[in-house]
Amino acid sequence: MSKLKSQRMKPVNQLAEKKEQQSVVIYSQCLAKVKALEEQLQKLYSYREGYNQQMLNLSAKGVGSHRLQDTLMFMNNLNKSIEGLLIQIQHQKTLCEEKKKDWMVRHNKTRIYSKVTKKYIAEEQTIQNKNEQKLLDEFNQSLFQRQINSKPDSK
Repeated sequence: MSKLKSQRMKPVNQLAEKKEQQSVVIYSQCLAKVKALEEQLQKLYSYREGYNQQMLNLSAKGVGSHRLQDTLMFMNNLNKSIEGLLIQIQHQKTLCEEKKKDWMVRHNKTRIYSKVTKKYIAEEQTIQNKNEQKLLDEFNQSLFQRQINSKPDSK
């Protein structure tokens, strides 16, 4: 006898759940990377603010132009780093959206397979109940027939 549909669906469900879990892991890693990049960006903003303050203090003290030029060059490089990091963050967020969509697709497939399996189980249970009822009816019918046949004729 072949396997029931619900039993044949078991590996499909397991594979779908496994792929969904893998998608969740990839998506969460992506989100963690965005968070790390944003924390790095906040540090760079903080450094820039510190150097802005230092620049104001240096210019107020009348420090030499060579030192001001060095500080300006450093701040220019810091601004370029911030711009590059903003681009990285935007790229990573776009990637995260793709990973989220992939996870949602896999999640929906898992739910669909689960619903189909539950439907098969319900159908199989209905068939089993009908078969059991049929057997019970046949048994009762045969029992009734024996009782009728075992009664002596009253003539």
